[in-house]
Amino acid sequence: MTLNVPPAPTPHGDVPGRRERAEKWLLKAAKSQDDAVVEWTEQGVALLTAGREWDVVRAPYTALGPDLERCTDVQGLRRHAEELGGGAVWCDRYRRCLYFLVPPGTDRGWTQDRRLTGVECLGGTPPYVHYVGVPRVDRIEPSGFFWLAPLDSASQVLAEPRRLYEALLARAVASQSPPPSAP
Repeated sequence: MTLNVPPAPTPHGDVPGRRERAEKWLLKAAKSQDDAVVEWTEQGVALLTAGREWDVVRAPYTALGPDLERCTDVQGLRRHAEELGGGAVWCDRYRRCLYFLVPPGTDRGWTQDRRLTGVECLGGTPPYVHYVGVPRVDRIEPSGFFWLAPLDSASQVLAEPRRLYEALLARAVASQSPPPSAP
């Protein structure tokens, strides 16, 4: 997988300033920023366009191994997300998926590997346009969509695509391997 992507933005400054910058940055991906703010206010989730400021890798729990598939506590989910690639990550507890922000254009070089069942990189490479439900920046507790690693606290906002791909693939291969036979 070869990717030429811009460096990930890194949050700076005090927490309130970082949160505001993170929100403004996310809103650059909105078809209508006003509508997105209303959606965040009323629903806690706004429909944003992947491929403008970021792409997103959606990974269902089932693709991440049996230890994550059974994971129900938030700290466990956060630990798994960090192990998989870091960066800003949110969770959809209803669909049981993790969403990793990656640099825009990642979808062009993302390898579709059958071993990564259900894992998709959603971006804006024509002819596709992907709209993604993104939680409000301050939603960090379980209830539908929420951030496991919010933009305003992640040391690196965008996950490194190659590292994420390799971590996902390693988990998929490990979970598909037959258990070792007893001596």
